[in-house]
Amino acid sequence: MKNKHWQTFLLVLLVLVALIGLFYLPRMKMFDTDLRRVNILSDVQRRDKDGKILAEVVADSLDGYVEQGIDSAAIKVKQLHYVDSVPAGMTATEDFADMKGVNREMDIFYAALDHVSERPVRIAYFGDSYIEGDILTMDLRGLLQQKYGGRGVGFVEIQCVSSDFRRSLTTKRSGWSHYHANEKGRGFKASLQGPAGSYFIPSGSATYEMRGTKNVYPNLLDTAEVATVYFTPGTGLNINYAINGGESQSLFSNGTPVEPETYEEVIEELDSDSVVHYKTVTRQVAQATNDACYVKAESVKGRIGKFNMKISGGGGSRFYGVALDGQHGISVDNFSMRGSGGQHLLKVPQETLRSFAAVRPYDLIILHFGLNVAGPKQKDYSSYVSQIGKVVEHMKDAYPHASILIVSIGDRDARGSDGQMHTMGGIQELVSYQRKMASDQHVAFWNLYEAMGGDGSLAKMVENKQANKDYTHINFAGGRHLAELLFDVLMNGKKNYDNRVH
Repeated sequence: MKNKHWQTFLLVLLVLVALIGLFYLPRMKMFDTDLRRVNILSDVQRRDKDGKILAEVVADSLDGYVEQGIDSAAIKVKQLHYVDSVPAGMTATEDFADMKGVNREMDIFYAALDHVSERPVRIAYFGDSYIEGDILTMDLRGLLQQKYGGRGVGFVEIQCVSSDFRRSLTTKRSGWSHYHANEKGRGFKASLQGPAGSYFIPSGSATYEMRGTKNVYPNLLDTAEVATVYFTPGTGLNINYAINGGESQSLFSNGTPVEPETYEEVIEELDSDSVVHYKTVTRQVAQATNDACYVKAESVKGRIGKFNMKISGGGGSRFYGVALDGQHGISVDNFSMRGSGGQHLLKVPQETLRSFAAVRPYDLIILHFGLNVAGPKQKDYSSYVSQIGKVVEHMKDAYPHASILIVSIGDRDARGSDGQMHTMGGIQELVSYQRKMASDQHVAFWNLYEAMGGDGSLAKMVENKQANKDYTHINFAGGRHLAELLFDVLMNGKKNYDNRVH
């Protein structure tokens, strides 16, 4: 038998040449998906400290990932009024306060922290599903309360999509009809919503129970000092409450409610004309109440581990939520809206926001959106940031005494044709436009994408079990990590403020 080793060698050589040749083929797609490049040398190529193939950096610009160019018009901003000096490795907030003003945008919040022992200092954190379930805000709240005092979880809706998996709070409810901005098919009316993009109508007798937990910050979340109910009352509304399972007491009463069984008896005793008239009057009272942008707040104080509320009567009443706070210290309210880019806030009536501002004023408003806006092929976000610019104006009108901080979209990754995870195309462009919008609106800006570590940083968080494998959302561990970054930035800003002012 003849030895044919040379034929085997030739076959291997031909396959090797073919594979090397495939590496130089133009990038190909299948159903809008980049096909992975054949690269038999990937295991031996030089990589940087983060594991990226150095030889691929330039070539990857063809993939539409982070290396693609950014519209130069998007990154032109007005002269910065102030940038915090920061330690190495920290991403500073940029303050685009109006040059005509004496105070910088974040100074309102930093000045309020000097009075935290005298009154609550409140933060409203508006965002999308990135902060759903009190992710990130739970830890930011805990860190601030550990430093400045304060208790409780802040404002909580009667019901939302994250009610069942929120770790900082447990709730129970019955007898409510709920209406959310992202469930418009259920009869939602934008003119009736509160700042959380929702409202709740009790049907007959409704109950609600809430209690904080000890999950992460014991003695801060599990007990509060003030429970406040936010609502628009209808005629005949009664609200009773109980603390820690104690005796039921009256929180609010607006006339004597007509119980369902009494209502049926009255109907039977009246003639047909009177019945029609009675129904008409009832409907008119309810409609007049619903159209009013009036918000009432009723509070009870004590050592509150569990708060129960029972509603009766009050046709036309609607509720927004309940807050558990301290009498002083820090309060952080989580306002998450799944699937929103933040535009829904424009439809919250200005009169309602002002009414809320009168009973629950804020010292800092954080707007953190973009997850539902970024697209892998989109570079121009001018239309979107124009809408968010109007949201900023909307908030300024309602809360003129609050600092406003824009937090950019964080990293969001996708797999490139080299098999590695990269920042999805469109992310850096959106960050750039968000920064430009903050400049135009003269508010503060924090680049979360940069603070996370830039290109591929979310992939690293996935590896560290701090983010989900959709390479889009963080989990509670990731929320804690990002909350620590933001907390450090805010505390560094306060230090800069103190050095300037005191």
